Amino acid sequence: MKRFIILLPLVLIFTGAICDNEPEPDDYIQAGWEDFEAGNIEDARGNFDSALDSTTTRAEAYNGLGWCDLLEGDLTNALGNFENALSLENLLDANAGASLAAADAGEHEKAVDYADVVIGADGSYVFSHYTSVTIEDIRLVKARASAWLGNFNAALDEVNWFLPEFEADPETPEGQASILAQIEVLLDQYGS
Repeated sequence: MKRFIILLPLVLIFTGAICDNEPEPDDYIQAGWEDFEAGNIEDARGNFDSALDSTTTRAEAYNGLGWCDLLEGDLTNALGNFENALSLENLLDANAGASLAAADAGEHEKAVDYADVVIGADGSYVFSHYTSVTIEDIRLVKARASAWLGNFNAALDEVNWFLPEFEADPETPEGQASILAQIEVLLDQYGS
Protein backbone atom coordinates (compact mmCIF):
# COMPACT_ATOMS: atom_id res chain seq x y z
CA MET A 1 0.00 0.00 0.00
CA LYS A 2 2.82 2.37 0.86
CA ARG A 3 4.41 1.74 -2.50
CA PHE A 4 1.14 2.59 -4.24
CA ILE A 5 0.89 5.88 -2.36
CA ILE A 6 4.43 6.79 -3.43
CA LEU A 7 3.91 5.77 -7.07
CA LEU A 8 0.53 7.46 -7.50
CA PRO A 9 1.90 11.04 -7.43
CA LEU A 10 4.63 10.04 -9.90
CA VAL A 11 2.07 8.57 -12.26
CA LEU A 12 -0.05 11.71 -12.00
CA ILE A 13 2.96 13.95 -12.66
CA PHE A 14 4.00 11.83 -15.65
CA THR A 15 0.46 11.80 -17.03
CA GLY A 16 0.21 15.56 -16.55
CA ALA A 17 3.52 16.07 -18.35
CA ILE A 18 2.26 14.09 -21.32
CA CYS A 19 -0.93 16.14 -21.46
CA ASP A 20 1.05 19.37 -21.19
CA ASN A 21 2.94 18.54 -24.39
CA GLU A 22 -0.10 19.39 -26.51
CA PRO A 23 0.62 22.57 -28.47
CA GLU A 24 -1.27 25.63 -27.31
CA PRO A 25 -2.97 28.00 -29.78
CA ASP A 26 -0.16 30.53 -29.24
CA ASP A 27 2.39 27.85 -30.24
CA TYR A 28 0.53 27.31 -33.51
CA ILE A 29 0.39 31.06 -34.10
CA GLN A 30 4.13 31.43 -33.53
CA ALA A 31 4.82 28.51 -35.87
CA GLY A 32 2.43 30.03 -38.40
CA TRP A 33 4.33 33.32 -38.46
CA GLU A 34 7.65 31.47 -38.73
CA ASP A 35 6.32 29.56 -41.74
CA PHE A 36 4.86 32.76 -43.21
CA GLU A 37 8.18 34.59 -42.90
CA ALA A 38 9.92 31.63 -44.54
CA GLY A 39 7.49 31.78 -47.46
CA ASN A 40 5.69 28.54 -46.54
CA ILE A 41 2.18 29.93 -46.88
CA GLU A 42 0.44 26.54 -46.92
CA ASP A 43 2.15 25.46 -43.68
CA ALA A 44 1.47 28.87 -42.14
CA ARG A 45 -2.22 28.53 -43.01
CA GLY A 46 -2.29 25.08 -41.41
CA ASN A 47 -0.82 26.41 -38.19
CA PHE A 48 -3.19 29.38 -38.04
CA ASP A 49 -6.13 27.02 -38.68
CA SER A 50 -4.87 24.72 -35.91
CA ALA A 51 -4.79 27.67 -33.52
CA LEU A 52 -8.46 28.24 -34.30
CA ASP A 53 -9.37 24.56 -33.88
CA SER A 54 -9.32 24.92 -30.10
CA THR A 55 -10.69 28.45 -29.88
CA THR A 56 -12.21 31.06 -32.16
CA THR A 57 -11.02 33.97 -30.05
CA ARG A 58 -7.46 34.28 -31.34
CA ALA A 59 -7.35 37.52 -33.32
CA GLU A 60 -3.75 36.87 -34.32
CA ALA A 61 -4.71 33.57 -36.00
CA TYR A 62 -7.34 35.31 -38.12
CA ASN A 63 -4.80 38.03 -38.90
CA GLY A 64 -2.33 35.40 -40.07
CA LEU A 65 -4.95 33.74 -42.26
CA GLY A 66 -5.81 37.14 -43.72
CA TRP A 67 -2.20 37.76 -44.71
CA CYS A 68 -1.94 34.25 -46.22
CA ASP A 69 -5.10 34.92 -48.25
CA LEU A 70 -3.84 38.35 -49.30
CA LEU A 71 -0.53 36.96 -50.59
CA GLU A 72 -2.43 34.29 -52.50
CA GLY A 73 -4.77 36.88 -54.04
CA ASP A 74 -7.93 35.66 -52.28
CA LEU A 75 -9.20 39.15 -51.44
CA THR A 76 -12.66 38.16 -50.22
CA ASN A 77 -11.35 35.67 -47.66
CA ALA A 78 -8.47 37.99 -46.75
CA LEU A 79 -10.85 40.82 -45.92
CA GLY A 80 -13.15 38.45 -44.01
CA ASN A 81 -10.27 37.10 -41.92
CA PHE A 82 -8.94 40.58 -41.18
CA GLU A 83 -12.41 41.69 -40.14
CA ASN A 84 -12.74 38.61 -37.90
CA ALA A 85 -9.44 39.55 -36.27
CA LEU A 86 -10.52 43.16 -35.82
CA SER A 87 -13.81 42.09 -34.24
CA LEU A 88 -11.71 40.49 -31.48
CA GLU A 89 -8.83 42.93 -31.16
CA ASN A 90 -7.75 46.13 -32.89
CA LEU A 91 -4.50 44.81 -34.40
CA LEU A 92 -2.55 47.32 -36.46
CA ASP A 93 -1.34 44.60 -38.85
CA ALA A 94 -4.93 43.49 -39.44
CA ASN A 95 -5.93 47.07 -40.25
CA ALA A 96 -3.03 47.34 -42.70
CA GLY A 97 -3.93 44.05 -44.36
CA ALA A 98 -7.62 44.95 -44.47
CA SER A 99 -6.76 48.25 -46.14
CA LEU A 100 -4.74 46.50 -48.85
CA ALA A 101 -7.37 43.78 -49.39
CA ALA A 102 -10.28 46.23 -49.45
CA ALA A 103 -8.54 48.50 -51.96
CA ASP A 104 -7.76 45.63 -54.32
CA ALA A 105 -11.32 44.31 -53.91
CA GLY A 106 -12.76 47.70 -54.87
CA GLU A 107 -14.13 48.46 -51.39
CA HIS A 108 -12.64 51.95 -51.34
CA GLU A 109 -14.43 53.34 -48.28
CA LYS A 110 -13.23 50.43 -46.17
CA ALA A 111 -9.73 50.82 -47.60
CA VAL A 112 -9.62 54.46 -46.53
CA ASP A 113 -11.05 53.71 -43.08
CA TYR A 114 -8.51 50.94 -42.36
CA ALA A 115 -5.66 53.03 -43.78
CA ASP A 116 -6.63 55.93 -41.51
CA VAL A 117 -6.30 53.67 -38.47
CA VAL A 118 -2.76 52.65 -39.46
CA ILE A 119 -1.69 56.17 -40.43
CA GLY A 120 -3.10 57.59 -37.20
CA ALA A 121 -1.46 54.95 -35.02
CA ASP A 122 2.03 54.67 -36.54
CA GLY A 123 3.39 57.13 -39.09
CA SER A 124 6.34 54.81 -39.80
CA TYR A 125 4.42 51.51 -39.91
CA VAL A 126 6.18 48.39 -41.19
CA PHE A 127 4.50 44.96 -41.17
CA SER A 128 6.79 42.95 -38.93
CA HIS A 129 6.25 39.64 -40.72
CA TYR A 130 6.75 40.97 -44.27
CA THR A 131 8.80 44.13 -44.12
CA SER A 132 8.18 45.17 -47.72
CA VAL A 133 4.71 46.33 -46.60
CA THR A 134 5.20 49.81 -45.14
CA ILE A 135 3.44 53.06 -44.40
CA GLU A 136 4.12 54.08 -48.01
CA ASP A 137 1.89 51.23 -49.21
CA ILE A 138 -0.85 52.22 -46.81
CA ARG A 139 -0.70 55.89 -47.83
CA LEU A 140 -0.81 54.94 -51.51
CA VAL A 141 -3.85 52.76 -50.85
CA LYS A 142 -5.52 55.73 -49.19
CA ALA A 143 -4.56 58.08 -52.05
CA ARG A 144 -5.87 55.72 -54.72
CA ALA A 145 -9.05 54.81 -52.82
CA SER A 146 -9.75 58.47 -52.01
CA ALA A 147 -9.44 59.36 -55.70
CA TRP A 148 -11.81 56.51 -56.61
CA LEU A 149 -14.30 57.97 -54.14
CA GLY A 150 -13.93 61.41 -55.71
CA ASN A 151 -12.20 62.84 -52.64
CA PHE A 152 -9.32 64.47 -54.47
CA ASN A 153 -8.47 66.68 -51.50
CA ALA A 154 -7.63 63.57 -49.42
CA ALA A 155 -5.80 62.05 -52.39
CA LEU A 156 -3.75 65.23 -52.77
CA ASP A 157 -2.91 65.19 -49.05
CA GLU A 158 -1.41 61.71 -49.46
CA VAL A 159 0.48 62.67 -52.61
CA ASN A 160 1.86 65.68 -50.73
CA TRP A 161 3.11 63.36 -47.97
CA PHE A 162 5.43 61.88 -50.61
CA LEU A 163 5.99 65.09 -52.59
CA PRO A 164 5.39 68.23 -50.52
CA GLU A 165 6.16 70.44 -53.53
CA PHE A 166 3.49 68.83 -55.76
CA GLU A 167 0.64 71.20 -56.58
CA ALA A 168 -2.69 70.57 -58.28
CA ASP A 169 -6.19 71.96 -57.91
CA PRO A 170 -8.35 69.07 -56.65
CA GLU A 171 -11.49 70.93 -57.74
CA THR A 172 -10.72 71.03 -61.47
CA PRO A 173 -10.65 68.18 -64.01
CA GLU A 174 -7.08 69.10 -64.92
CA GLY A 175 -5.98 69.06 -61.28
CA GLN A 176 -7.73 65.75 -60.69
CA ALA A 177 -6.04 64.25 -63.74
CA SER A 178 -2.70 65.51 -62.47
CA ILE A 179 -3.32 63.96 -59.04
CA LEU A 180 -4.28 60.63 -60.62
CA ALA A 181 -1.17 60.67 -62.82
CA GLN A 182 1.01 61.40 -59.80
CA ILE A 183 -0.58 58.54 -57.83
CA GLU A 184 0.31 56.19 -60.71
CA VAL A 185 3.91 57.44 -60.68
CA LEU A 186 4.09 56.89 -56.91
CA LEU A 187 2.57 53.42 -57.22
CA ASP A 188 5.27 52.50 -59.73
CA GLN A 189 7.94 53.93 -57.47
CA TYR A 190 6.80 52.76 -54.01
CA GLY A 191 4.16 50.09 -54.48
CA SER A 192 5.01 46.61 -53.29
